[in-house]
Formats: sequence, C-alpha cells, structure tokens
Amino acid sequence: MTTSTTSKIMRPLRVLLVGDEKEDGARLRDFAAESSVLFALEWAGTFEAGLQFMTSGRYDAHLIYSRLGDGSGIDLLRAYRDVGDGSPVIMVGPDDRALDIAAMESGAAGYLVKDRLNAAGFERAVRYAIVSSRRAEDHRRVRDELETRVAERADALETLNEALAAEVAERRLAERALREADRRKDAFFATLAHELRNPLAPLSSAAEMLSRTGDNPEEQERRERALHVVQRQVAHMVRLIDDLLDLSRITHGKLELRRERVTLAAVIESALETAGPLLLRRRHAFELVVPAAPVALHVDGMRLAQLLSNLLSNAAKYTEPGGRIRLEAVRDGHDVVVTVVDSGIGIRAAQLAHVFTMFGQGHRALDPVYGGLGIGLALAKTIADLHGGSLTAASEGEGKGSVFTFRVACAADDSAAPLAAEDPPREVPMPRRILVVDDNVDAALTLAELLALEGHETHVAHDGPSAVDAARRLSPDVAILDIGLPGFDGHEVARRLRAEPALKGVLLVALSGWVQPDDRTRSREAGFDHHLAKPVEFKNLERVLLEAPGGLEASGRRDRTA
Repeated sequence: MTTSTTSKIMRPLRVLLVGDEKEDGARLRDFAAESSVLFALEWAGTFEAGLQFMTSGRYDAHLIYSRLGDGSGIDLLRAYRDVGDGSPVIMVGPDDRALDIAAMESGAAGYLVKDRLNAAGFERAVRYAIVSSRRAEDHRRVRDELETRVAERADALETLNEALAAEVAERRLAERALREADRRKDAFFATLAHELRNPLAPLSSAAEMLSRTGDNPEEQERRERALHVVQRQVAHMVRLIDDLLDLSRITHGKLELRRERVTLAAVIESALETAGPLLLRRRHAFELVVPAAPVALHVDGMRLAQLLSNLLSNAAKYTEPGGRIRLEAVRDGHDVVVTVVDSGIGIRAAQLAHVFTMFGQGHRALDPVYGGLGIGLALAKTIADLHGGSLTAASEGEGKGSVFTFRVACAADDSAAPLAAEDPPREVPMPRRILVVDDNVDAALTLAELLALEGHETHVAHDGPSAVDAARRLSPDVAILDIGLPGFDGHEVARRLRAEPALKGVLLVALSGWVQPDDRTRSREAGFDHHLAKPVEFKNLERVLLEAPGGLEASGRRDRTA
C-alpha cells in the first residue's frame, strides 16, 4: 500500500474556510484534493456564520480571509479567541507585513499570502498549525499536573515540619524524608527549566533573523520596537530560568545584581510588558500613577522589573475578572515608594507572615483558578532586600484585597549615567557548511535560515540516524546538535561522527536546554567541542564558528549538495 493510499484511509482533518468569495473556496478545495492528507473542508461565507461554526469545536483548524465583506478577518479572529476555543487559526490575505503582524498579535497560528498560496503551502501550513496546537495543549496539561504536584508537595512539607516539632524521636526519619523531597524538588526545577528553554530557541533565532532581513522604511520603527521587546523578554526569561535551576540562590538571597542607572518609568514599562497580557486577559481595570518628573534609580533594572511584574501578576491572579488594580509610585524624601493595590481575594491574617516564603500560597495553591509555582513573591522579596529596600504586604482579610509596598532609594542627584560601551567590531566567520540537528522543527529551521542569511550553507536533520547519514553525505565543517533526539541522542551522534576518520575535523557544538555541569561533562566526553545553552545569543554562536576549519570559499565546495 502506498503512502498516499494509507493517508486517505485515516481520519480526515476537518478544516473550516471562512470567506465571502466562492472561488477562493473552490481553489482551496483543489489544493486539498492534491494533498497526500485527507481534508474535510467546510465553507462559511459571512462573519456571523464563521464565528458560529468556529466555536462549535468540530474543526481541527480554521482558515479565514482578511476581508469578509464589510467585516475584518482580524475582528473575527479576536472574537473567536475571546471565547477561549483552542483550535488553530490561519489567516489568508495580501502580502502585507502590518496585517501579518496584526494577525500574529491576535492569536493566528500562521499567515498565508493569497497570491502565493499553492497546494504544498496549504498542506504544510495546516499540518504545522494542528501539530503546534496539539503540542501546546500537551504542554499546558503537563504544566497543570506539575503545579498540582508542587502544591501537594508544599502541603506535605508543612505537615512534616509540624511533625518534627512534636515528635523528636522521629527526627532522623523526618530528615531523610526532607532530603528526598529536596532531591525531587531539584529534579522538578531542572526539568521545568529544560521544558521552558526549548520554546525560547526558535523565538530567539526568529528575533535575530528579523533584525537582519530587508527593511521597509515605513515599518522600520515598528520592527525595531517589536525586536527590542522580544529580545528583552527573552533575556528576562533566561535569567529567571537560571534562578529556577538553583533554588538555594533564591532562598538565601544570593542572586547576582547588575546595577546601572535607569529610570523608574523604564522599569515599570518593562514590568507591564510581562504582566500586561494577564491583566488584559482577566479584564482588570488597571490604573497607573507615576511622578511627573523622571525618577532615576541605581539598580538592576531587569531584576526590579521582575519584582514589579511578579507583584502585578500576583494581583491579577488573585483578583476576580473585572476587578481593580492600581500601581502607584511616589517620591518620599530620598526614596521612591511603589504600591500595588488590588480588590482581590485578600490574605488571611495568619498567612501574612508567610506570604513571602517559598511555596507560600497557603490554601490557594490547590485552586486551579490561581495556580502558580509559589515562588514569585519570595523572589520579589529577595530582590528588594538585595537592593537595600523593603517589600511588605498588608490586607484587611479575605475578600478585602491586598496592598504590596516596595521602597528603594533613588539614585544620587549628582551621579551621571555611564556611557554605554561601544560593541567591538563584529568578526564575521567565513562561510561554512553547517548541519543543524534538532527534533524541534521550528528551532532547526529558524536557526538554519539565520545562518544562511550570514552566507553559510545550511542543512537540517531531526533525529539521530538521519543526522549521522547527513554528516557522512555532506562532510560539514560544523554540526550543531540538540541532545534530546529521537532514534539515538546527540551524544551518540557525536561519538559516531568522531569514529569516522573523514569527519574527525568537524566542529561539534551541543545546543541544549540541559546545561548543568554534569550535562557539559557528558557532552565533552562524547566528543563535543562546545556546549551552548538554549536560547543561544547569535554573537556567541558566531564566536564558536570562527574556530571551524575549512570554509566554502577556501575549499571551493559551494557546489556540493545534500
């Protein structure tokens, strides 16, 4: 039986097409007929019919056109997302970058240019959107399970501490149980960090690629603004993940500060970039009150933004949808005082003393409406203490809201903002033949495209056996390998390549979310030259590529193909 025949007897993928031009539907049906995948296509010709069908839950994916008579595909997409349905939506429209960005910001899983659409592109876009949506649902389910396990473990630790005080005779047994719980906690955080790093890899590569593609003068300011937001949030998440990997640094206040002269307004803006989507999603009435005159601080700007975003996110989670949240900053002598006030569920008097402790969510931890890992307020308190400031909590009781107050010293009036050091001239590696191996298709393709923009010849593989076959066929100068590969892992790929006399000179680079000292040792023993953490900064990857031998221009190998 052929592959085509096999695919036709499988359950068809149900796809809804929403548009007001019948010929568009006929064209897409022709594309579906040419596909190796069996599609069941249905058509809705109006905004109202489209929304009704989309919210029925019957479809694996939806394709909507950017224009719907007098309506807008963007408006339909937003209305669909408001009801919380999870099936992916692909926008079809003209070659318009602004419309593409608006679709992505409104929750579209992809954007197809109508005039360049073909059967292969149609099939690929629909399949990728469905697979990505199902993976996201799996990730959400795993996250919910992990949060439940953490809440259960927190309650178990609290019970154990009470038993230690009351039953001295069982101290040794209790200490062994605590050590085991601590080991499981460390394993949990290491796994969590790995799962959070992997989605950041394609985001980081895509941001770098955006900064290097051709510029449209009308869109340049928007591109730069979006790029800065993406890069800043990636850096913020990487630093947060590093904190999660070493819980003792949080609990003992040993976080590293990188002080610089910043404005309070810039810190608040960065915090709102992180917490703002949650405030919008829960439809809170948010009020921001800041001094009219600029307030200068000598602080770690990213850490301080992290503190404020944790306070805002905490307020958003524990305030009913449509409730009130206010962030107010005022000068008080040589200090600035920032308060976050909410109308939420409040804090019991008995819990106020523990609100800044690790896993200090108390009775709320098991409530799926609130959830969370229970580290946000503890981390915020640590950051405040490290800056020589203070962070306090107050509440009049359950149902009466909460007030969190942060105080920190302003920068001295006579301190001058240091000039930013100029980046050294960028040394660009000569073109290389590079094999990129990652089972995350998006991560592999975006990194390969980014390297290709720099003049390199790139090839991709997505599992261990195909990586070895590709290396034997291509004789690359560099192989960039993920560790967690299907078939066999990146360590085994490295060992097999090192055993090939013709491939002993290839530069092997591990690019992984597993970055503990033991992980780096295993990579070195397997034959890797470098072990880089996901998401990698492109300038760091460029420095590594400078070590690669050969090069396409020097060896005249540019005419070789996979």
